[in-house]
Amino acid sequence: MKNLFLALVLFFMGCGYYPISHYSKKSLGDLVYVDLRINLANTENSVELKDILNKAIVARFQRRLAEKDQADSIINLFLRTASDTSIATDTNGFTTFYRVNVEIVFNYENRFGKKGEFVNVAYSDYAVSLEDPLITYSNRLEAIKEASIQCIDKFLAQMAYEGR
Repeated sequence: MKNLFLALVLFFMGCGYYPISHYSKKSLGDLVYVDLRINLANTENSVELKDILNKAIVARFQRRLAEKDQADSIINLFLRTASDTSIATDTNGFTTFYRVNVEIVFNYENRFGKKGEFVNVAYSDYAVSLEDPLITYSNRLEAIKEASIQCIDKFLAQMAYEGR
């Protein structure tokens, strides 16, 4: 077991592998501030989006969050749209499944004055409950959250690429 671990360590060191946090440091620096512009039609999801991005910056980029005036980089975040499309109906013509399409705008500026913008789009499907509209509403919120996570994952990859 120790030999396998040692072989993996040597392989990754020898091939030039660096974790994503290495590349993110070049593009974002150590201290990051996330600024949110709230989408009035989706306030709950907008606030949750900022929380998800903050957690991803800390966990995956291993960067620290800071106040705006102390940050090396500022990321502006905006949930532009969250629109629903019917994707399945029952025999009576009632919609049973929707697809929510989410579009999120990420603007950033780092300490070196470099600016960038990414517009990421993702989708997630959710079921409709004809008996209880609260279940449908809850399913929709969860679908928007899942699509937002996909957009954030794309953004993290884009920022790592910026730092290469």
